Amino acid sequence: MQYSKLLLLINCVGLALLMGTNGHAAEVSEGQKLFEQHCASCHGFQTDGRIPTRFAMTRMNPVAVMAAMTSGSMRVQASMLDAEQKQTLAEALTGKLLSELVMPAAAFCESNSAPVFKESRVYSSGWGGNMQSTGYVDVDTGGVSKANLQELELAWAFAFPGASQARSQPAVLDDVLYFGGAEGSITALDASTGCIYWRKDTAASVRGALTLKRGSAGFVVYAVSSNAEVFALDARTGSEIWRQQVGFHTFHSVTGSPAVHEDKLFIPISSIEVGVARMPNHECCTSSGGVVAVDAESGEILWQMRSTLRPAEKVGTSAGKSVYAPSGAPIWASPTIDAKRNLLYVGTGENYSRPATFTSDAVLALNMDTGEVVWSFQATPDDAWHSGCGLMPDYAPCDDPGPDFDFGMSPILTTLPNGKEALIIGQKSAVVFALNPDSGGEVLWQTRIGKGSALGGIHWGMAVDDKHVYAPNADRLAIIRDVNPDVMPAPGVYALDLVSGEIRWQTPTPGPSCVPDTSLTQEEQRRALRGCITANSSSATVTDGLVFAGDLYGKFRAYDADTGKILWEFDTDREFDARNQIPAKGGSIDGPGPVIANGKVIVNSGYGSFGQRPGNVLLAFRVKS
Repeated sequence: MQYSKLLLLINCVGLALLMGTNGHAAEVSEGQKLFEQHCASCHGFQTDGRIPTRFAMTRMNPVAVMAAMTSGSMRVQASMLDAEQKQTLAEALTGKLLSELVMPAAAFCESNSAPVFKESRVYSSGWGGNMQSTGYVDVDTGGVSKANLQELELAWAFAFPGASQARSQPAVLDDVLYFGGAEGSITALDASTGCIYWRKDTAASVRGALTLKRGSAGFVVYAVSSNAEVFALDARTGSEIWRQQVGFHTFHSVTGSPAVHEDKLFIPISSIEVGVARMPNHECCTSSGGVVAVDAESGEILWQMRSTLRPAEKVGTSAGKSVYAPSGAPIWASPTIDAKRNLLYVGTGENYSRPATFTSDAVLALNMDTGEVVWSFQATPDDAWHSGCGLMPDYAPCDDPGPDFDFGMSPILTTLPNGKEALIIGQKSAVVFALNPDSGGEVLWQTRIGKGSALGGIHWGMAVDDKHVYAPNADRLAIIRDVNPDVMPAPGVYALDLVSGEIRWQTPTPGPSCVPDTSLTQEEQRRALRGCITANSSSATVTDGLVFAGDLYGKFRAYDADTGKILWEFDTDREFDARNQIPAKGGSIDGPGPVIANGKVIVNSGYGSFGQRPGNVLLAFRVKS
């Protein structure tokens, strides 16, 4: 009864927020009608925790909601709406007008000139800062150390117009940052002052890191929007060199980052069908993940790889609907380059239907010339699940769902103290693996650091130096199938010995305990701990004895790499005066690890999904001169 009253109160507050912002009752009424007709069945007040409720969307922005409906994850569900209806719905849900979200002229550099590259040095490019995705920055490149850590101060804040999350990891060339925006943009920014050199609008959000390469006519910056459109832009001027659509299925999307090697650009492909499967009439499932290779100079598609290895076909019926397989195995994160072996490494997610494949919840090694699978290491067989399972539990595979234990991070290629190389990767099962790339992915060691769940375990990534693997652990209460009932959640930051996998230290995430009361049902546990987000979910970055990592309450910390002691902390969950004069607020730190270069530490703050705290800022810290 009290819970019902709470929902009623939230409903009233949500409506008040919606009506109080723009004051047009008729527009709100039309927006409410559209919501009830097209959205309420999935975005009501009780969801599985991974899909925003109507109340949660009052904290989002209309640009992001419009992008989701026109070219993003909701494009199929919103396909029956025209442009005016989409705008009405986006503005009613968020309480903000699209016309308010304009970048002011004062945000641009005064000279309005293109950047001048003096050293032409790439400090960070792609996920993890390099082709091996290590998340490691040497002190000469980063310029931040234990000796000057306490001298770090906030240099500037940059706000994404109206956005509710910030998750694109910047690339750095000399003193210029390149990053994408959730509102649909690519920006070149002066790293010292925070002013904009140039900005390009895109049709959909740019979620992953940007990648740099010296081309025949100068440096090129590569970006991929969530609707699987690749952009190659001149790094000085932002002028378009080419663009290419790389999706080869209606539901294809890109959440990861492009990786470049010599003349090839590699694009990871994921799929929005994991969400589309919530639609009552949808028959699951026909899409898969994959990788697309394009010519870095021209954008020509060279090859396409499907992570399920073959197209889906009808395999039977369930609950009165057809079932299609194989499907799923999305590639959420960036590929990792192994130039010596001519291999590309990717991690995959769960299948969406059965029969399952040996390429789901797996690390795949692909031939860079052809896309052929050279070997596969599968950590969790027969993991099949999609987000519609809460609504249709009798429709396969929801009658026997898997735990959703993706490899959501990029594999790390690193050198061990004995000179041999290893692939290090963490899974949402909260297990860290070391694999031998010379013996078909043979397991060198594996270490469990927590319970694991659909939101991590190891969610976004880790970092390595010459001694340790640094693994943030989320262990949030989002458990689809509890395959580790005797293991308690243990969120925090961990250091594992690079050779043996032994835990050298662990520092629990500061904050209230989110450990569930096991005497309650799973749904009662979710209700009791709703809003409890004590977790380290985002990736980490390591430099000169320091590990930088943020948590879901917005705390950004530096840890001693030898002991795990917290040496420095900054609260990003607050308002900022943004250099570009846009309303700015931090929130949960989730997604990529911070970028460290030229005495600066750059981190995103704000992630308004999965019950986390929304925000819209990119923050730059610098060592006091």
